[in-house]
Amino acid sequence: MALNTRSAEDRERPSLRVAMQVFAYRNYRLLWLSSAVSMLGMNAQQIIRGMLAWDLTGNFTMSAFLVLSFGLPMGLFSLLGGALADRFEKRNLILLSQAASVCIAAVTGILVLTDLINFWLLFAIGLIQGSFVSIGMPSRTPLMIDTVPEQQRLSAVALSMMPMTAMRAIGPALGGLVAGFVGFEWGYFGISFCYLLSVATVLLVPTGIGQADRDLSSDSTSRSNQNLFGSIGSGLGFVFTNAGIRRLVLMMMIIGAIGMPLQTQFPGFVESELMPANSNWQFWAGAMVAIGGLGGLIGSILVARLTQSNRKPMIQWIAGIIGSLSIASIWIFSSFGFVGVIMPIFISGGAMTAFMGVNQAMMMDEAPPEYRGRVMSLFMFSMAFLSLSAAPMGRIADVISAATLFGILGLLMAALLVGIGLSSRAKTFGIEAVKSPRNGPARDLISTTPAELTDR
Repeated sequence: MALNTRSAEDRERPSLRVAMQVFAYRNYRLLWLSSAVSMLGMNAQQIIRGMLAWDLTGNFTMSAFLVLSFGLPMGLFSLLGGALADRFEKRNLILLSQAASVCIAAVTGILVLTDLINFWLLFAIGLIQGSFVSIGMPSRTPLMIDTVPEQQRLSAVALSMMPMTAMRAIGPALGGLVAGFVGFEWGYFGISFCYLLSVATVLLVPTGIGQADRDLSSDSTSRSNQNLFGSIGSGLGFVFTNAGIRRLVLMMMIIGAIGMPLQTQFPGFVESELMPANSNWQFWAGAMVAIGGLGGLIGSILVARLTQSNRKPMIQWIAGIIGSLSIASIWIFSSFGFVGVIMPIFISGGAMTAFMGVNQAMMMDEAPPEYRGRVMSLFMFSMAFLSLSAAPMGRIADVISAATLFGILGLLMAALLVGIGLSSRAKTFGIEAVKSPRNGPARDLISTTPAELTDR
């Protein structure tokens, strides 16, 4: 009997082994694989788009302005995408988004190959693709949550971040290699193939996942009588009346507006401030993003282990401060060249990924099933600040240097996060109450039957 008691206690402690049990579910595995290949293409595309913009303009401001083309539709349409995710089949919305990305990447590659590409055409392509991404992305994480039992949803959210962070390490490196040694056009053709693999994987996922929970929700009747704008309004009303989600959205917007846009300066930063003339800066720019992605991969693994902890708000707060200070330290260490910034980039990648992973996990945990798409769309909406502030930051970098910009904004982020954490000390340092699953006590997945695994 004592042995059984110790075993139960072990299962309650933060454990990566327990978190990894979400991969016992077929549909979660398929969606995770789809996310992995999609993120490989997206991260390779981000670095190749930035390199191509720098190659066309040689200007920080214009290169950062290109980010606006992808992020502006996310700001405009992500709330719509969340409302659609809560009303329609999430799997089909993901398919639409990924299929459109296949075509867009292939067409871009053809334009580069035929030497018809220019900066403004690249900008227009970004607007189109950003619109499709904003429609499909709010569906992915909520759908992945629906494929696992409720007691495993925090692990499901945390591990859903792993493809994003892993491919931040692999995608930019591959993109830099292809762009530097083969050409931009072949990079885009490879990106198109990644999205095609994502489509093929999602096609294996059945429709109707999570529909029973949504039909039983208290919001199901009112949702059926609302138009899309009414659905968006009710989602915003839910968020604004929920103090926990409000706090998480505010912290995410700080990172989205100040921290994330700094990555758009990496290509120009490497070429103009770190590497000697006539070097293969495209490769080293990809390597810099990959170093941050490698740190992010480690951060995502740590988050997966800690999703069962009742100290998640404090973990998130500390991770955000560490990441911000690491970004600020680039100002000092850039004087040592590329080697000098390796550790700050690595640490900031891991810390910021941990921050975002815990943030997203807590947001999804706070939201009932009928609101998860709309809450996830606010997570994406905060990312749209990346595009809105990237161009002004690029202009500042042209004037004061990118390294100085990293230092100033890193310190600003740290100060803001410290202020938020100390202003709500009970939330930051308190112990979270353990929530009981709505469908009864949590079960060990080891006892789950093969039939139940197949159903999910």
